[in-house]
Amino acid sequence: MKNTMKKTIALLLLFVVALSTLVSCGTPETTPSVVFGFKTTDGASEYNESIDAFEIGKDFYTCIKVKLVTDEKSNYDFTVVVEVPKTKDIEVDQTGGKNADSVVWDEQNEKTVLTFTIQGSKEAVEEKIMFKGTPTGEGSAKMTVKIYDQDGVEIGTGYFRTIFFKYELQE
Repeated sequence: MKNTMKKTIALLLLFVVALSTLVSCGTPETTPSVVFGFKTTDGASEYNESIDAFEIGKDFYTCIKVKLVTDEKSNYDFTVVVEVPKTKDIEVDQTGGKNADSVVWDEQNEKTVLTFTIQGSKEAVEEKIMFKGTPTGEGSAKMTVKIYDQDGVEIGTGYFRTIFFKYELQE
């Protein structure tokens, strides 16, 4: 009887230790930072957060700065999805920014979906997502950034920027 009781207590202790180890292996708490910048010419000019209108048929340039600070020192991979409406032809700038995992045109919703893998940690650095695109349709376009953890759960929702595509810009 004593032997059975000792085995039961030992198994219970082992179970509690194993359970606490599993609980601590979850996704870390993450504080995302997302900043949109635009410019209308290629070259050495600065990206500007206040530009919001672009001419249809002409290239616009985008730099989205993403920083994923976690409560863990280890690096964690996050999936960052950028949706750009009314813009079919997008070219990712790989010289100054992250390489895209994929760039897909969504015909039904008339938007391009770019997917990136960005690491987050306690000492995370700001990563740049840079691309140029040519608007194909007139009107407002809500460019969104969605961030997903390793389990596919969206974190830090609500990152977007509304821009306007016009046939002729007022100077």
